[in-house]
Amino acid sequence: MTLHGKIALVTGASRGIGREIALALAHAGADVACVATREENAAHTVDPILRLGRRACAIAARVERPSDVAAMVERAGRELGPIDILVNNAGIPTVRPVVDMAEGDWDAVLDVNAKGVFLCSQAVARQLIARKSPGVILQIGSISGINAFPDRLAYCASKAAVHHMTKVMAAEWAVHGIRVNCVAPGYIHSDITAGLAEQGLLDLAALRRRIPQGELGQGRDVAQAAVYLAGDGARYVTGSVLVVDGGWLAYGFV
Repeated sequence: MTLHGKIALVTGASRGIGREIALALAHAGADVACVATREENAAHTVDPILRLGRRACAIAARVERPSDVAAMVERAGRELGPIDILVNNAGIPTVRPVVDMAEGDWDAVLDVNAKGVFLCSQAVARQLIARKSPGVILQIGSISGINAFPDRLAYCASKAAVHHMTKVMAAEWAVHGIRVNCVAPGYIHSDITAGLAEQGLLDLAALRRRIPQGELGQGRDVAQAAVYLAGDGARYVTGSVLVVDGGWLAYGFV
């Protein structure tokens, strides 16, 4: 699979799954605009991409702010060229019982995880349509958007929204040659997972017992799925949610 000549933009690219996706796209030949809330955080991902001989830039943006999104897309185009591939990875979690959840908790998660996907997808799609150019938009969803997880109302709701937005966008934009798909990871080793485990909010040993493959996934597992969906090998795939979860959803035995 090759993405040579393609320009990609990845949000939430400073660490975890987003960083792995940005690096995987670069390994496949793409030049990558790496977005984080702070530019210096995104630079952590830019450096190894440059060492691969690809072009890259670090951009600071908050995906829930329309003005930031517009500036992000404009700068990526100015520094690297028109965007061919957008990966909406930026997201935040919250773990709290529904009865204890503040309105601000709900708003923060839905703003980043759902509104951010809407704003970024809309901005890139508008440019692709104006250029009459095909393109790829990838969302990072979650098995939490398919199964219900207690104490994660806002996160589950936001990811379910992302999955359904993927299908609506795919149906609307197929006529323009824009494919829209979603990768739904299960439990993946990350800073967030480690932090929740340290707080006693996740039992990693119990998770491993629950996952048929017996281990948490790695960021690169999600990244390789993203590379596949971004490439021509998936040219007839749009509106799909690809689950990468080690068999979690398939396993119905308790």
